[in-house]
Amino acid sequence: MPLKIMLITGSYPPMKCGVGAYTRRLVMALAELSDVRITVLTDERASGVADQEGVEVLPVIRGWRITELVRIAKHVQQSNPDIVHIQYPTQGYSGRTPILLPLLMRLLGKPCVQTWHEPMPRRVGLLLAIGLDVLIAVREQLISSLPKLIQKILRMTRVVWIPAASLLPTVVLNDEERLKIWHQYVSGNEILLSFYGFVAPLKGIEMLFEVVARTNARLLMVCDIREDDYYHKSLLDKITVMGIQSRVNIMGFLPDEQLATILAASDAVVFPFRDGAGAWNTSIDGAIAQGVFVLTTSYTVNGYNKEKNIYFVKPSAVEEMIAAIQRYAGYRIRPKPSMLEWQNIAEQHIGIYRKLICK
Repeated sequence: MPLKIMLITGSYPPMKCGVGAYTRRLVMALAELSDVRITVLTDERASGVADQEGVEVLPVIRGWRITELVRIAKHVQQSNPDIVHIQYPTQGYSGRTPILLPLLMRLLGKPCVQTWHEPMPRRVGLLLAIGLDVLIAVREQLISSLPKLIQKILRMTRVVWIPAASLLPTVVLNDEERLKIWHQYVSGNEILLSFYGFVAPLKGIEMLFEVVARTNARLLMVCDIREDDYYHKSLLDKITVMGIQSRVNIMGFLPDEQLATILAASDAVVFPFRDGAGAWNTSIDGAIAQGVFVLTTSYTVNGYNKEKNIYFVKPSAVEEMIAAIQRYAGYRIRPKPSMLEWQNIAEQHIGIYRKLICK
């Protein structure tokens, strides 16, 4: 009999969410394994996504209100999975329903696994821990930083660290292909910089504008910047005041393959986080996978990592950012396909699932 798994997530492509993208990569990897059947229960805003072999997507949840618990319970009972695996948090979740899902699974008698992608506030973590059989963390420090009360509640729960891999496909370009794309945006001795992801104050994008203003760089921003958002509007105003309109190209969100191609053709991908990059970051990992030079910030690491082709500067150290770009922009290493990594991640998950249902 195939192992039946239901994943519950508040976001799933085409919805824009890093955890939703992670869930899809996990689902794709799990579906490649034999004797596995997967159902994805998600938000109605993910409607239109095509099913793949071995995967059924149910985009049926409306707003994640408390009343939706009845709908969720109905779909769980109809699908009758061996394991329910919840992804938390996601941008699509709202209200209190998501934090009650483990308890609902306990009431339904379903083994429950949950993946945490961010540190949990104490009250939320306490509720999420009730009814949980296995907790998976994508970052090691999520486990070590758990409040003592949550650790006490989880003392009978298996806690596992499974780091993620790149959420983007790996694009391999030869020199001719790369230069053809590069020349669409820059010429001569100019430097092609890229940034992608959600736009928020913690991303430190103002420092990136400083780099553009003080170098011969052109910047591709693969992200949405909306004039109806106060912070976004302040960035647009800053571009105008600094006089760099002709050297900043705001492209909006792009399909993964197109985004990865732009990163692979760039001279550098820059993430000038205001508080430093975390130990694991989906955007940085996706850029590293393309073999392109990556520049980011950190309070704990400094300098160039040759193996990953990444340079760390202290947050707000614009002078060092400029020096690093001038020295390393254009450096490339062998692209790093993530297929084998995701296969390993899927196999670790299957091992957890099988061990849980054999208890």
